[in-house]
Amino acid sequence: MKYLVDSNILITASRTFYNFTFGNNFWDFLLQEAQEGRIASIDKVLAEINKGDDELKKWAKEKFLGYFLSTKSKQVLEHYAILIQWADTQRQIYSENAINEFMMEDNADTWLLAFAMTKREEYIIVTFEKENNQIKRKIPLPNVCKYFQIKYCDLYQMLKNLNFKF
Repeated sequence: MKYLVDSNILITASRTFYNFTFGNNFWDFLLQEAQEGRIASIDKVLAEINKGDDELKKWAKEKFLGYFLSTKSKQVLEHYAILIQWADTQRQIYSENAINEFMMEDNADTWLLAFAMTKREEYIIVTFEKENNQIKRKIPLPNVCKYFQIKYCDLYQMLKNLNFKF
């Protein structure tokens, strides 16, 4: 299995509990696991990270750059189109703003889902988002994962599965 890391994992970790000031073991672990083929992300997540100007952007550019996989493939685009069509049918469930946000071309979540759909048996999305069937203002990644049978977990489950030690 390969863990596909959502931008909220990297951004939250860098700004809080695995800050670059004291969390180097975490960042070294991510890099090691990526080198061993167990962790990656996608180019659209990198684009979200690059909107900031901080240590995470520097780390991504200098150390993790080769592990942001390209979404520019026919298969990913086909799955992206399926996701967009699905979102368009969810107007009774989610707000117009939620659907518009999901459909925005620079929304990494939709691309992360499309990428994971290309090899469902191989990829697990890692996100801090939680499944929530009551929310209307956003389409949570886990809700879509459940609908399309894509595996997902949070950061702590991934770290546990990969035997991370502080």
